[in-house]
Amino acid sequence: MDAYMYTWEDEPEDVINARMDGILAGLKRYDTVFMQWPLPVVDQRWLQKLFSHTRAFGAYIVLIIDDMLTWRDQPVFPAPDTQKRETWLNNPSVQIEMNFIPQVDGIITHSTAMAEHLREQMAIKGREITDNIAIYGPGGNASTYFQPPRTLGHGVDYAGNLIYAKFLYELPQDFKINVYGASPDELDLAQHPNISLTPRVDPEAINQLLHGSFGLVWSSDSYPEATGVIADYMHYNSSAKLSMYLAADEPVIVWREASFAPFIEANHLGLVIDDLSQLPDTLAAVSEEDYHAMIARVQAMGPLIRNGFFLKKAMFDVLGKLYDQSQPK
Repeated sequence: MDAYMYTWEDEPEDVINARMDGILAGLKRYDTVFMQWPLPVVDQRWLQKLFSHTRAFGAYIVLIIDDMLTWRDQPVFPAPDTQKRETWLNNPSVQIEMNFIPQVDGIITHSTAMAEHLREQMAIKGREITDNIAIYGPGGNASTYFQPPRTLGHGVDYAGNLIYAKFLYELPQDFKINVYGASPDELDLAQHPNISLTPRVDPEAINQLLHGSFGLVWSSDSYPEATGVIADYMHYNSSAKLSMYLAADEPVIVWREASFAPFIEANHLGLVIDDLSQLPDTLAAVSEEDYHAMIARVQAMGPLIRNGFFLKKAMFDVLGKLYDQSQPK
């Protein structure tokens, strides 16, 4: 459905109601509206109107959780009976999550851990979320990949926002890594003798430019452990880097405590480590035979990532739950 974003705090009631009727005009009873969360910046009144009018049509609302913005700043909730918790509860962004997430009929999350953490967050305010939850794991990466198969011995790739990669500045001298995505004020990384630096490129092109043997999925404020709030967030979140590497038919290296580590282990799509100090020995232990087996598994997984298979499956899973409960017993 087409709906452009705008700011109009004192929009007249009849105008906003007419706008919602237009946006939702094609809905029928028992239709399902999938909404990505968080939505673009809109005020709570606009969002509540969207929810209420969808309900008026007798349609279901399912949130696809792409990100929990407040968890990026504070993935560990404040302890009870403290001033910090009261301040946190008064945060407008937290209030939006507390208000709207419990209103929906279904939720699609990155991981089971994310779903449980959502329940914990809502319970702080005495709210509950639906039992109609589906897990989708790695996200889609709608790219076309046409490079030859990868080979062992071409180092480790790291691509993404370097704000979350402060560990790069502390890498030991013998740690070779290909870094993609440097902004002009991050070009000092090029002074590191074993960092091969590439400035930012079009996200649609990055899959074709990754030339390493493994892609590193890591966010940390320090080396070698995974530390900081974004590292904590990885307990629940499925990183976009994960999908990017797999869409490029590249085996991955992931933190053992990340929510997606069991998926990588179960499908033999790369290496799982406790901290970066283990990586040189872990890489050295990978034989050509081991690597060829990983490549075969990744090449089978790549098309599923590029076609958004896991999200599509989660959508059908949650629809099944919704329509099962709507049938007369």
